[in-house]
Amino acid sequence: MFIVAGVLILLELLLSKVAASTVDVWLTFFAYAALTIAFVVLFLGRSSLIARLAFIVAAVGWAILAIATVATVAPLLTIGVILALVGTVVSGIMIFARTLLSRSASVAFLVAAIAAGLLLLSELVAFLPATLGVILVAIFGIMLVVTGVLAGRRR
Repeated sequence: MFIVAGVLILLELLLSKVAASTVDVWLTFFAYAALTIAFVVLFLGRSSLIARLAFIVAAVGWAILAIATVATVAPLLTIGVILALVGTVVSGIMIFARTLLSRSASVAFLVAAIAAGLLLLSELVAFLPATLGVILVAIFGIMLVVTGVLAGRRR
């Protein structure tokens, strides 16, 4: 599911720069939904209690963000951003520290989690210039695809 989410994020980034349309909203929705499913799958796998808690927090956060892309849920948006931010960054650290995926996939996911953390933090406190935001979205999408490809391989 990380591959699907990464491809959809990169496609949305490309299409938003070429011609803005309503397709962008749905691509973002499906990318966030794919991330939700990926974190649920990680939650169902064998891992420590802290990692499982981080996975489910990230899954709930990304699910709220997915819903917020197609519906108006302004009060929940901040909660979703905070949950996705904390859950994703802690998940990245736990996957890297415990090597739940292959070593290369763990590093790629940690980079993706850091990029996601910066992007989500910029939703709460606007501190990223537009160009850096685009670069971070590209890094996030690419690292999700790399994580998906490397996680599919056996150690």
